[in-house]
Amino acid sequence: MNYLIRKGTPVDDPTLIRHYTALWESYGVDPVNIKLDAEAVTSKFILSGRRHFELGSFLAEVDGVAVGSLACQVERLPYPDVAVPSFRKHGYIWSVFVEPAARRNGVALALVRSGVDYLRSIGCTKAVLHSSDAGEGVYRAAGFEIAKEMRLDLTTG
Repeated sequence: MNYLIRKGTPVDDPTLIRHYTALWESYGVDPVNIKLDAEAVTSKFILSGRRHFELGSFLAEVDGVAVGSLACQVERLPYPDVAVPSFRKHGYIWSVFVEPAARRNGVALALVRSGVDYLRSIGCTKAVLHSSDAGEGVYRAAGFEIAKEMRLDLTTG
């Protein structure tokens, strides 16, 4: 498969939003658990990411048709950031999606490498992401290592 990776622009936002929604569907999330205004929420997140978090996006195209996409940006922290950026400026990769017919052709790895290069270019000191089981091999091939995260389900007794 011959594909081209290119940097995204605001014109590509509908594709990013469509792919982000498809990603949730691919995880088997019941549509009842997705907000009715999910597209608007995602659009607002992308706009905020561009304005405040150096958001970059990349698309994989075959014959001018988007078959994959990735978004990345400076990580939004849920706590006060007291470290100087030269020590700790993490980039976060989110919404890596490849259409089923284009999978297993190196598209995801090429998108991830483009995202990592972009994060490096804006001065990020680490790239962070959360992986599905299906994506773990791609991220390992790109040099990512598993990091510890602890969780507690608060919906159970």
